[in-house]
Amino acid sequence: MAAQSSNHIEEIDGVIPANQTRSRDAQARLLKAGEHVFARKGYDEAHVSDIAAAAKCSIGSFYRRFRDKEALFRALHIQFAKRIENNMERFLAMPRWAGEPSYDILRILVNNTARVIERHPGFFRALFQRTLSGAGLAYIPALRAADDHAGRLLAAFLAERGEGRKANLEEVCIFGLRTVEAALIHRGLRAEATGEQVGTPFVIESLTEMLAGFLEVRPAPPAATKP
Repeated sequence: MAAQSSNHIEEIDGVIPANQTRSRDAQARLLKAGEHVFARKGYDEAHVSDIAAAAKCSIGSFYRRFRDKEALFRALHIQFAKRIENNMERFLAMPRWAGEPSYDILRILVNNTARVIERHPGFFRALFQRTLSGAGLAYIPALRAADDHAGRLLAAFLAERGEGRKANLEEVCIFGLRTVEAALIHRGLRAEATGEQVGTPFVIESLTEMLAGFLEVRPAPPAATKP
């Protein structure tokens, strides 16, 4: 989850605007370090000193850019939500989909989601911890908005192809993507303890079949074989 432009995170309570290049670079390093520390230790066991050390910054430098670790974690979560939106826009705009069946595109989308969760299981664990601790109201709106945006994009993509449900397509796309994501995050949280792969071929195919069936996207018929 690479650091992005800081414009959207500097509106967050507790994130101190970085006006100079040096300050923005330090902010980006702290965000990247925070992601790794939260992923490794979880939210509760991560300390500002750990994040500052990982970023090769002083603790004072941390506090000149973030009020506390909660502000930094909230900035990371906002970045992640923005990345969901940006990734979906880029994915559906790829020229390669012109000749591909929609069912196969959904399979790739499910697989990509699994790969993201496999790469960041600790971050999702930390986010889950914060939600359980009662901080969910601070995190849910941005993630929900990202899911809504992704669902609307998928609905427009399918509608342009003349596929998908004829009624409530946006609503079912949003719900379908959330369901797939929730199933994969659950597997990701469990995989940390069991070591199992999040997106096995069976899981990817099963979730694709579920999503496609819900959206009423049919698999492409098998190619005819010559006698």
